[in-house]
Amino acid sequence: MCFTVSIYAQSHSIEPDLGAQFEHEQDYRPYFHVSGFVHPCLPLLTSEEPKQIQLCEWGLIPRWTKSVDASIEIRRMTLNARRETIFEKPSFRDAVKKRRALLPVNGFIEWRHDGSEKQPHFVRAADGSMLTLGCIWEDWTDPDSGELHRTFSIVTTDANELMSYVHNSKQRMPVIIPRLDRTTWLYADDREHIEPCMRPLEDGILEAFPITREVSMIKVNTTEEELLEPVGPVHT
Repeated sequence: MCFTVSIYAQSHSIEPDLGAQFEHEQDYRPYFHVSGFVHPCLPLLTSEEPKQIQLCEWGLIPRWTKSVDASIEIRRMTLNARRETIFEKPSFRDAVKKRRALLPVNGFIEWRHDGSEKQPHFVRAADGSMLTLGCIWEDWTDPDSGELHRTFSIVTTDANELMSYVHNSKQRMPVIIPRLDRTTWLYADDREHIEPCMRPLEDGILEAFPITREVSMIKVNTTEEELLEPVGPVHT
């Protein structure tokens, strides 16, 4: 699964990496720790607007959702979309065919289980570059206010060797789209080309290290850089 990400890069670093500009740069807020359960607005490059980085809400709300109460309930269950069922589930099957996106991150946080103990690990590119996570998106209109919400879900897949160690309880990882696959992920129009993009990332690209357990007690987004300081060895 992937419920916590880190996006602390400034806009001037994100824009050249994605080859696009922020639609509303003044509204972008970097975070060292971002919890999906507070449904933050994060920078997304969509297939519809490939030259504009938009701020979109984490937690996909299907367009057929009929009420605000229903949207609050469903978005807690759509922070992630599993590769294995994404083409079948009603919440995701249309979006994965037509509305895919990239989420730029500096890394993400997962927990390794050792008996009753849970140790958070920060996972990032070994070379320090940004990662782009494969996402799907959907527009939903609030029936009460008429306000349009652009929402998204991070796609997850099987763990690679490193993530099997880090996320040993679930054996999952977010789909990470390498630079050479970005165009295919955004614009492929058939399942035959979309599915290979959702494979686990090749080994040797990521590294992970344990960080403070205080992260496990934080339920809001923070700008505290010390949260990501290593408290143990780096694993590759």
